[in-house]
Amino acid sequence: MKKKIGASWRAWLLVAGLSLGIHYLMLVIAQILLHGSFSFAGLGQLINERLTQPGDAVRYLDIARNGYVAAGENAINLVFYPLYPLLIRICSCLGGDMGVIGMIISQVCLAGASVFLYELVLLDGDKRMAWDGVLLLNLYPFSLFAMGVFTEGLFLLLTISCMYAIRKGNFLWAGIAGFFSALTRTQGMLLIFPAVYQWIVLRFGGEKSKMRWKDLGLLLIPGGFILYLGINYSLHGNPFKFLEYEAAEPWYQTTEWIGRNISLQYDQAHELQGLGLTIYWVQIALYFIFLSVLIYGLFRKEKMIYLLYGGVYLGFTYLSGWMISGGRYMLGCFPVMMILAKGKDDWKRRLLLMGAGMLFFAYSLFYLMGHAIM
Repeated sequence: MKKKIGASWRAWLLVAGLSLGIHYLMLVIAQILLHGSFSFAGLGQLINERLTQPGDAVRYLDIARNGYVAAGENAINLVFYPLYPLLIRICSCLGGDMGVIGMIISQVCLAGASVFLYELVLLDGDKRMAWDGVLLLNLYPFSLFAMGVFTEGLFLLLTISCMYAIRKGNFLWAGIAGFFSALTRTQGMLLIFPAVYQWIVLRFGGEKSKMRWKDLGLLLIPGGFILYLGINYSLHGNPFKFLEYEAAEPWYQTTEWIGRNISLQYDQAHELQGLGLTIYWVQIALYFIFLSVLIYGLFRKEKMIYLLYGGVYLGFTYLSGWMISGGRYMLGCFPVMMILAKGKDDWKRRLLLMGAGMLFFAYSLFYLMGHAIM
């Protein structure tokens, strides 16, 4: 009898329910702590204020309503990639508030991403490891952003599903998912590295020696970024106009060497001590933690496609100068959660999950209280 691969739809529902349940439980607890009692009206107000209105959320909703513009104060919205606001615009045709629609899209995508991560871990591990991977993803201290009008949920769904397709050798679906991932965030185009690596392994490793036309699908992955450059060109005659906007107020982001960026964040942590524990020290710590886990995974002989993507994602992200949202960005480095989930010592596993839960609670609460967590 052929062994069944993957989980059942019941397991998928449990994974999706756990993913969303963790975050809604956090929101309910925060509402009680902040206001001394619980009410659905108060919970709704808290969700609206912190998940649909801050910072980038306003920009995405403006793009969804008005599209990109070539002039005026909102021309800088070009730095935000188009897929997520486009989905909000399309879904809003059915009616409803765009902020609520954006949240629904993000939360459905987060649940879907958790399901794909569960399946991805199951390819090499057992159910306990798969559940731990889901818990670590959703207890990541900044995972609450994946519930709001931000790209985290959509990006996770597209990147993890792309990686799953890569592992299965289905390069057409990997290319489609990678294309849309690269149309969601710059890091999406980095999926081309594990895709090409896996293709080489399958092509010359004897498992699939014949070239198939579907294998060309992996060439779609950078197409999302190329399309984004085309949008830049159509508006400004310059495919890299977004880089000028990123370097200007209010982001001031330029490309610097990683060592230089770590040094700058160290200086900022000392100069702006109030932001140290919420932004700068966090970004410094995350870099070395994630790097250490990837090195640990290398010694543990983790799949090279995970290490490759995790490594290029980490390095690429920390090339960004004056970064203030590193904690949120590193949620997308999911191979680290997979590596940690495959630990075999129960006491270390419990300690890790407990520590992750405490940090998730603390930073989520800080964010919901209005602290500078981005």
